[in-house]
Amino acid sequence: MFKSLGLFIIVLCFSGLTYAAEWTTSADLRERYQSFSNFDFNSAVDNDKWEFDSRLYLKTKGDFGNGLSVFLQPQAVIIKNNTVANGTQDFSQADLMQAYLQYKISDFGMRIGRQELVYGDQRLLGNLGWKDVARTFDGVKGMYHAGAVKVDVFAVHPADIVAMTPTTASPQGKSLVTWEDRRLVGVYGTYTVAAKSGVDAYFINWRHNQQASVGKGRNLNTFGTRLFGKWNGFDATAETVFQRGTWANNVSQKASAYAVKAGYTLGFWKTRFGVEYDFSPGDDKTNAATHKTFVFPFHTNHMHYGEMDLFSWANMKDIRLSMKTSPLKGLSFIGNVHFLSLDKATGDWLNVVGTGNVFAGAPGYRQTRAGSEIDLKLIYKVGVIKGLKLVGLYGIFNPGAVVSERNGGKADSAKFGYLIAQYVF
Repeated sequence: MFKSLGLFIIVLCFSGLTYAAEWTTSADLRERYQSFSNFDFNSAVDNDKWEFDSRLYLKTKGDFGNGLSVFLQPQAVIIKNNTVANGTQDFSQADLMQAYLQYKISDFGMRIGRQELVYGDQRLLGNLGWKDVARTFDGVKGMYHAGAVKVDVFAVHPADIVAMTPTTASPQGKSLVTWEDRRLVGVYGTYTVAAKSGVDAYFINWRHNQQASVGKGRNLNTFGTRLFGKWNGFDATAETVFQRGTWANNVSQKASAYAVKAGYTLGFWKTRFGVEYDFSPGDDKTNAATHKTFVFPFHTNHMHYGEMDLFSWANMKDIRLSMKTSPLKGLSFIGNVHFLSLDKATGDWLNVVGTGNVFAGAPGYRQTRAGSEIDLKLIYKVGVIKGLKLVGLYGIFNPGAVVSERNGGKADSAKFGYLIAQYVF
């Protein structure tokens, strides 16, 4: 379907309708260097790595009038990655991150093609604008936006974009997953009761067919609600979500997750102080016929549970203290401190995508304190060069008793950092 749509869009763009359209175009060039140190928490083993990325986005929107428009977002990426095991590897890709037709009349609209799905706090569905391969989907979305009510209905599958992950397996650096074997069907609604205050409610069915490489027969129903509000300097959100259905053939799913955060912004340097608590019950693995770990792989969890991507919204407890301040025009400082632990000592410790173990669980484990993460970030929008933004981040993870117990007594600190220069023109 997507290949046919892409051909149709190209024909449309070069047909006579092109001359009747109003076109807007922009570009986004980003250079990023990042380094990972001691992510196995064992300083006796040298497995540090670094990576340099170049990414170019082009965005073009054509408005043909009468509610019809087209949006194209091709991307090109070059990655140079260095690890002790594989040495220096070079990867490149060029593809369409977004390409869709949209028709909107009055309060109704429809979008068909490759598109991002971004909702709420992006704990379930969001884009990864900082990442070279963003969250993007092929399919169709219907929209009803009228006053205080917004409802989106979608039927999509994840776009089969290469993973750009270093690997010695063939094909090197390519995706080893066929995403067409997986699909999402859902509805996301928002009711706004006041300015920047309201409630979200959603239902998402996530399914794998029997040809999927993992999770054959998966058929999960994820449903929840999110409250949000902002008034007189205060802001807050609270979200509750449940999962029921089939995790894999002959294994049922029964899981949940919860989050609440609040903050207050002072007039002084636009300084915001915040606190957040995130929780998801774990799976003690006493019943092999029921999977109790909450998993949803299309989120942007790094923005919630630590920039080092060591935690997902699963089998976890996280207390986060945060501060953001802007002492100078264009300059912002962001600091986050996470106090992280497992809910079930015997359960898996899952990484950011929720499908890979940092450490697998086992019946004999007793410790739950995973550790603390400190993330410090500087953002500078260069005033003399419009569109140029510089970002620097430093993160350190100080392991707790969980790491020592599961890592043969090794529990050394892990470190992470990156520098980004981004120019939008």
